[in-house]
Amino acid sequence: MSFGSPAPLPWMMATDTERSAGEINADSCILHDRDGTQYFLRALLEIPVHDADDSFSWGVWVSLSEKDMNTQARNWVDPERAQLAPMFAWLCTDLPCYEETTLSLPTTLHTRGPGITPLIRLEPSGRHRLALEQAQGISLHRVAEINAALLG
Repeated sequence: MSFGSPAPLPWMMATDTERSAGEINADSCILHDRDGTQYFLRALLEIPVHDADDSFSWGVWVSLSEKDMNTQARNWVDPERAQLAPMFAWLCTDLPCYEETTLSLPTTLHTRGPGITPLIRLEPSGRHRLALEQAQGISLHRVAEINAALLG
């Protein structure tokens, strides 16, 4: 019921020199490239499944402003970090199984307690299939389609 990306797409597309100047771990990534410094955080994009008790989850990466990334870093182990205000972020994972790219879809990042991956909500104004699926939910049949496409 979940799939994820090991890194944000800009990191995967970066040169060896750009990656060696940056850093990545399981939760965050900093990339120094020709466009400047980019900040990424790993998050979950949950999609309700109508005929199941669990949600389907995409493990994704989002880009944050330097200010918001610093706020995340300062509060990373704070038990009160779930109280942080939601933050604007851009989706930086191109998810398979969608006709249109999912790169650069606008999102809102919702921080949760220490040890719990933040959640993102896609901006509801979009007509992208992913945004519609998150807002309306999907069937187990759609989950099976995604599984078949990803696992071949």
